[in-house]
Amino acid sequence: MTTRSRGREQQQSSRSKSARSKLDGTGERLPSEGCRTRKRAKLDGISRRVSSESSSRKGKRSQGRLEKKAAKRNRREEEEEDGTCSSACSSPLREPYMPMEVERLPDGTERSKPIVDSEISDKYRAMQEDYYRKIARQMKMPMLVPHAPPNCLVNDPTLLHIREPARKIVLCAAQFVVGLSSSVGRKPLARCSGFWIDLDSEKRTGTIVTTAYLIRTKRPSLNAWLCKDEYASAPKVTVHLRGGTVAKGRLVYHQKHYNLAFVRVKMDPSIELPSYSDKVECAQDIFELGRNESVKLVINHGRVEYSNPTVYERYHHMYVQGPHQDREYDKGGPLIDLEGKVVGMIDSSPERSFIPSSVLLKCFHLWKNFGRIRRPHLGLKFSAISLLNPVLVEDIWIEHKIKDGLIVEEVSAGSPAEKCGIRVGDVVECFNGKCISTAVELENLLLSIVMNSGDGLNSDLDVQIQVYFPRRYLRRIKVLNVEVSEDAEFVARASHLVTSHGTSPSDEPRSDELYYG
Repeated sequence: MTTRSRGREQQQSSRSKSARSKLDGTGERLPSEGCRTRKRAKLDGISRRVSSESSSRKGKRSQGRLEKKAAKRNRREEEEEDGTCSSACSSPLREPYMPMEVERLPDGTERSKPIVDSEISDKYRAMQEDYYRKIARQMKMPMLVPHAPPNCLVNDPTLLHIREPARKIVLCAAQFVVGLSSSVGRKPLARCSGFWIDLDSEKRTGTIVTTAYLIRTKRPSLNAWLCKDEYASAPKVTVHLRGGTVAKGRLVYHQKHYNLAFVRVKMDPSIELPSYSDKVECAQDIFELGRNESVKLVINHGRVEYSNPTVYERYHHMYVQGPHQDREYDKGGPLIDLEGKVVGMIDSSPERSFIPSSVLLKCFHLWKNFGRIRRPHLGLKFSAISLLNPVLVEDIWIEHKIKDGLIVEEVSAGSPAEKCGIRVGDVVECFNGKCISTAVELENLLLSIVMNSGDGLNSDLDVQIQVYFPRRYLRRIKVLNVEVSEDAEFVARASHLVTSHGTSPSDEPRSDELYYG
C-alpha cells in the first residue's frame, strides 16, 4: 500500500469517527453544536439570547422525538422476544426438550434417555418455565379461551331453531349493555346491569337507565305498596363498559314507584342507542341481557307471560316464564325480542318481572322534559279479568255479563276511591272514556295524562272512571280527584282496633307485620 493510499484511509477513518460522535444510540444525527456556536458569534446580544433559547427548544424537541423512537423500537423488540405481538413479527413458540442419548441394554435392545448434564438441565428448566409462561399469556387472548361461561344459546337444545338469528341480535344488542356497581364510603352496595337510553353529542355524555336496586340500602318489607325501601343519598357509581373500561357515573335521578334510576357518564359518541318495541305479546321469545362481575355478557332466554300481580307487587309489571336463572347481575338490563328491539327492562323485584318499554319510555320522556316522573295515585290495586283462569272468567260472564275490566283487589284507607264508594270486588271498565283490559294499559294511560297535562308537581287531577258494582248489578260513572306525585304510591287497608268495649274504626292502615304476616 502506498503512502498516498494510507493517507486517504486515515482521512476516511477520521471522518467516520467524527460522524459517529454526532450520532446518539439510535443512529440519529444530533444538532450540531459547532454550527450553532458559529451562528451565535455573528449575532448581537439580544439576538444571541433569542437564538440560544430557540436552539435549545429545538434541541429538546429533537431529543424527545429520538427518545420516543428508541422507546418504541425497544418495546417492539421486547414483544418479539416474548411472543406477545402479532405472529407476523414474532417468532413461533417452540417447546424446549432435553437432548437424548441412546443406551444399549444387556439384551441388545436400545432405549433413549436424557443426557445427564447439570448445566443443560438448569437451562432446560428455565426455558420450560419461560415457555409455559408465554403459553399462559397467549391463552388469555379471546380467540384462544378454551371455555366460555355457559349460556342458553350454547347449552339449551330447545333453542336450536332460533339459535343462529338469536346469536346475531344478541351480539348486536351487547354494544349498549353495561355493568354498574355502587358503594357508600368504602362499603360496596350493589352490582347490576343497565343500558344506554340517551346521548348528548355536544356535551359528550350519555344516560344509562337501570334499576334503583343499584342504590337501595334497605328493603324491610316485601310489600312494595307500603313504601318502606330506603336508598343512598350520595352513592358512588361506577360504570363497567365492555372490554374492561371503567368510567365514573353520576346518579342524576331515581324514581321509587317504578324502581328506576338514571346515571350520567362521559362517553364515546360512537355508541349506538337501542331501538324499542311497544308491542309485547304473550309467549313471545325474549332474551334477558346483562353483564356479570367480569363484565362478560349474561344471556337468559324466556317467554313473555301475562299474569296478574300479587297484592304485594306494583301492577305496571309484566313477567317472564322460563328456566329459573339467577338474576344477580342482569337486574336493570334490557329484554330484547328476536328483532333485537328492547321490549322492557329487567326489574329487581318481584322475581322474573320486567317493566315494559311502553312504560319505560314514558317515564324517560317525563324525566327528560320535566326533571321528574309523576303519576296519579288512585289508591287502588287491580287484577285483570282477561288474565284470570278461564273457568273463573266464564263464571263472571254467566252471572254479570262482563268479560273485561280490572277487578279492585284493595282500596286504600281514606282515598278518594273509598270515599266514592268503590269496594273490593268492583270492576273498573273504563278510564277517562277508554276501555281498559290490563293494569299495564291503565299505567300507560295514567302516564299519558301526565305527559299531556304538563309539569305540575304534587297537583290534583280529576279522572273519570266507569265502575261496575257486582253487589248491586249496576254501572256508574265516578269522578275521582286524585293526587299527582312523584312519590311511590302507598296503598293499605284501614283497620278496626278491637278493645274490651268493642271495635273502634281507624283510618290507620295495618302494618306489614299485622296484615301481610
